[in-house]
Amino acid sequence: MKRDTFTSLFKDLISHLYDHTVIETLPLAQHFPLPQNTSMSRAEFIQKIVQDEIERLRPAGKEPLYQSPEWRPYLILYRRYILGESPKEIAGALYIGERQFRRDHSRALQALSIRMWERYFCQPETEGAESPPQTVSQPVDEEDFALRPEALDLKEVLLGVQKIMSQRLQSEHIHLNIALPKERVSVQADRILLRQILLSLLNYGLHLCIGERLSIGLEQQPDQSLITICFDVDEQWETILEDEKDLLDFVHAWSRRMDVKLEECYPPHNRSGEVSLRLSLPLARRRAVLVVDDQPATLKMFERYLSHTDLEVIGLTDPASVLEMVRQIRPALITLDVMMPRLDGWEVLQSLQLDSIARHIPVLVCSAWDEPELAYSLGAAAFLKKPVLQKALLDVLYQLNLIQE
Repeated sequence: MKRDTFTSLFKDLISHLYDHTVIETLPLAQHFPLPQNTSMSRAEFIQKIVQDEIERLRPAGKEPLYQSPEWRPYLILYRRYILGESPKEIAGALYIGERQFRRDHSRALQALSIRMWERYFCQPETEGAESPPQTVSQPVDEEDFALRPEALDLKEVLLGVQKIMSQRLQSEHIHLNIALPKERVSVQADRILLRQILLSLLNYGLHLCIGERLSIGLEQQPDQSLITICFDVDEQWETILEDEKDLLDFVHAWSRRMDVKLEECYPPHNRSGEVSLRLSLPLARRRAVLVVDDQPATLKMFERYLSHTDLEVIGLTDPASVLEMVRQIRPALITLDVMMPRLDGWEVLQSLQLDSIARHIPVLVCSAWDEPELAYSLGAAAFLKKPVLQKALLDVLYQLNLIQE
């Protein structure tokens, strides 16, 4: 994991430091395994090490100096994330304006995230260097994250994000206006990643906004769905934007991986006004069933059997191309013939189980040989003996939650 990616995830995590239910669901939290023989939950453990790291930022001296720039990062973090005070309360206690608080808060968070990165996640570069504590595992890089796109209702996703952010919004006295259409808005996206992108953008908005409101709008268009996040900023928005650049770079990188376009619109240089962040998401495709069989008649049969469902049948006669096709279309189900030339179904099934993406897709083995035990032992989710009957096929699809009863 790169440091700027860690910083972005850490800012999301610390904003929910005392909401244990939310912390458990955040991507970065999974890379903080619990020490042995502890009664703490993962969220309690993360909360403790963040609090400890904040205390390490305390300057030397018995009494805090509230007007000293040296003390300000520690006091902001201590009062915000340990005492739980609001930004307005902290700004008043430190005798600074709210704009100054936002700038100093952003820089203090940056300093804290660097300390967390260096202490718990960064591998020592030279021999003999002090090793980081072993309580925290090294997370995988983002390139190793396997996307799992699915048909999502954007309304449900946005309402879930609103619920996650409710405690943070309340603590900062920010009201979230969310305007949703009445009808379902379906898109094709990875649920966890899309939620993380939205959380990051809302946290970004909270760092910049000067008003008491943020708004989210959702619009369905013929070829895409649009999510727009709007908030007001003052004339010094560019100063904070520079501190938040790593967060936006993180969101842009993940958005590109998911075929989501992120557009930013800011006021003119040194002018106050409204910022809008717009996400354009592809519409949901029909779920696909990949039929792997060297007989074209089998494809016609599956198309006929499934003509009254919302599943799209895609045929493949060359078993050597299965993995490539799976990565292209991400099917909801793979049906696999056993008796095929050059590469039989058992070999294909084994290759599917070894692939990081394909192994999560259920496989239905269809064979004239009555060997369900072998199919299940090699990783198949279901088995049907040929000739395949429509009722038997629909029963399997129902059991796999791919169709309604």
